[in-house]
Amino acid sequence: MEKSLKILIVDDNAVNLTLLEKLLRLDSLEIFKALGGREAVELSRNHDFALILLDVQMPEMDGYDTARQIKQIERCRLVPIIFLTSIYKDPSYARMGYEAGAVDFLTRPIEPAILRGKVGVFLELKHQKDLLEKEIEQRICIENALRKAEEKYRNLFENAVEGIFRSELAGKFEEVNPALSRILGYDSPEDVIECTTSTGTIADPEERKRYIEDLMRERGLKDYELQVRRKDGSLIWISESSRLFEEHGEFYVEGVIEDISHRKACELELQEKATLDALTGIPNRYLFFDRLHKSIANAGRYNEQVALLFIDLNDFKKINDSYGHHAGDLLLGRVANRLKARLRASDTLARLGGDEFCVLLERPGDRASITMIAEDFITCLDKPFCFDGERCKVGASIGISRFPQDAGDAHELIKLADDAMYRVKERADRKYGFYSSED
Repeated sequence: MEKSLKILIVDDNAVNLTLLEKLLRLDSLEIFKALGGREAVELSRNHDFALILLDVQMPEMDGYDTARQIKQIERCRLVPIIFLTSIYKDPSYARMGYEAGAVDFLTRPIEPAILRGKVGVFLELKHQKDLLEKEIEQRICIENALRKAEEKYRNLFENAVEGIFRSELAGKFEEVNPALSRILGYDSPEDVIECTTSTGTIADPEERKRYIEDLMRERGLKDYELQVRRKDGSLIWISESSRLFEEHGEFYVEGVIEDISHRKACELELQEKATLDALTGIPNRYLFFDRLHKSIANAGRYNEQVALLFIDLNDFKKINDSYGHHAGDLLLGRVANRLKARLRASDTLARLGGDEFCVLLERPGDRASITMIAEDFITCLDKPFCFDGERCKVGASIGISRFPQDAGDAHELIKLADDAMYRVKERADRKYGFYSSED
């Protein structure tokens, strides 16, 4: 009877160990559990594991240190380790993991199908390895064993769901599997190879240049995202895990490609929702501060100016009290539309909250130019708003601050513009004003 394959699960949380054990329970699989790094190292010394699933974040000895100690054990040098982590996919974490001996990462919460699929691949590889060792021990000819292994791996190459490739450094494919040709919209791998023979690359030249620079520096990339062009000319997002190697004095690239267009579209949609104000559709406080920080940095670098206009509606509370919050929400949206229509493409309008808006002007010109813009905003907001058969008028007060004259950082610049706005409200004869330390 064939012996069971052994797998080691390491996690400082007993509940996680139990859940993983239930997900992986198979008749042909013997599962060992360890509640920490030291116990895992001791078990590795005494057992021949086909695979180790290792939690990254553990007290006393984390996953990286545990992996390094396990890899120092002679019998464990080639045992594949998959890290289980809740850490975001940062390249530095991935690099630390591969340096420690990991072959892959699974991010929590773990999808059962992905877990079983990846574990199944490594267990199959272990099973095949054991068969080959048995064949060699039985003195089956080395050439025959290599031929069988080549056939098995060729089958994996041909039937893999992910795209697999080998290419020259310049981008010309030398070998492509059927899955990659389908991802790129070609009829066959030969068509893909022929295309890159004539065009050189499927990616934008500048993006390809950055990719090669990163690959040359790191020697291997994990989940590298970039856009490529399909046969019909459409652009898709892919995630590529690849490595650089040298053969006969020439550099080559080989790796795996996955189409992530749907996931990328969802990420971009979520990012947009997280940075735009849901009520008005203009940037929210988070996005505004991000742009303001960048604008100040660029202005400081190139000796330019930035101006902030802090806008507060004068009678907004009366609208809410008289007509209800629905009317107030409609009014805020229309205020945003009026202000947005008067901005340049380089400027940014944001809603900071309530009835407070802020406008970022890049390279605004002199004081007179900023004054003209403020007066235009005042004029457009003084005009009545009509909705649900009602006419109402709100008006606005505007405080203005400038970089570098008034302040050198984003938070101080907004504070000073806010102060200037409140000083405007204190005087009935003014509707806008510049910050002045002498006021």
